[in-house]
Amino acid sequence: MNLSSLKHPYLIVGWLSFISLSALALFENIQLFAFDRQILNYFGRFVTTQRTEIFKAVALIASPAITILLSIALSLVLWHLRQVSEALIVLTMTITGNLAGFVTKLLIQRPRPTTTLIPASGYSFPSGHMVSATIFVFVVLVFGIRLIQSVRLQMFTSMLLIFWLGLVALSRVYLQVHYPSDVIGGGLFSVLWCETILTAFRQQQLNLNHLIADKRGVNHEP
Repeated sequence: MNLSSLKHPYLIVGWLSFISLSALALFENIQLFAFDRQILNYFGRFVTTQRTEIFKAVALIASPAITILLSIALSLVLWHLRQVSEALIVLTMTITGNLAGFVTKLLIQRPRPTTTLIPASGYSFPSGHMVSATIFVFVVLVFGIRLIQSVRLQMFTSMLLIFWLGLVALSRVYLQVHYPSDVIGGGLFSVLWCETILTAFRQQQLNLNHLIADKRGVNHEP
């Protein structure tokens, strides 16, 4: 897919930013590590038993297994409502996005911080919790929120989801299981992935509409 032809240069800038951040993590850039370590040390000042339990609960609720299932559940609801195209987009974003995030983690192989407050396995960049949680929030805001008829409830739900996503990001750093750049990378990756998938589907739909118009002999703008 040629992103430039789709007239979305922000995607190109975004992907270049993510690739640059990934390269810094891969080659263990000193400046990035110093930035990450400074923030982790700052959060370490606020560690208490109560806060740790709260953020452990946030991390549990936002585990990839749960958020992936919730995203798939939304796709099934959309399918049931005969919004087939939307259901397929949600399913594609969820499955491919989480898989690509996992593959990226294996490619980068960044070790986790040594100051983790809870047991954590696997590699660190990007944050798997952030990847799956961001994808879930994205698909709900783009496709699920429209199922709510009340505008006020839509706004409340949107703000609640964004606040929850912020808590998820905060929990990964507070629990010291991820560097801040892991969290930033996970969120950035997911938004870019979802936007790329959405753009591709829209472009395919546009091409199909043009093809149908051509078959019917209808003139349209190039």
